[in-house]
Amino acid sequence: MPDPSRQKEISRILKIYGRDDTRSIMEMVERNFMVLHHRSQVLLGLSGIVITTTGFSGRLIAGTNDLAKWLIISGVALVMAAAATVCYGVLHLRWLTQHPGEEIEQWLDLTLDYRDRKTRFYRAGIVMTMIGLALYVGSI
Repeated sequence: MPDPSRQKEISRILKIYGRDDTRSIMEMVERNFMVLHHRSQVLLGLSGIVITTTGFSGRLIAGTNDLAKWLIISGVALVMAAAATVCYGVLHLRWLTQHPGEEIEQWLDLTLDYRDRKTRFYRAGIVMTMIGLALYVGSI
């Protein structure tokens, strides 16, 4: 059963770009993926900062008390899980030209579904990162 909101999006795209302008449609979809990838890079950079900071001060924070130890370990583990989720779910590549579909509507449906799956992985990574950071800050 097709997703009604995706069908509306496909109709809107075809109305804006025209059914025959596949090049512009592909460029628009490519920009969607570029936004996801750039935002994922920011999230991975933040994860790197957390890991680096933990390397310098994590042992001192964890040595404060058992609660601090639990919070910092949990926080860093969640940030690492977020980074893994983003790497696996968002940064995994499948070229737009590899998506099946003989007609533009079918291709758009499958490609937008792929984009939406990557978006869900990104959102999960953001939530895990925010909770991990909250635990990390709580340890201090």
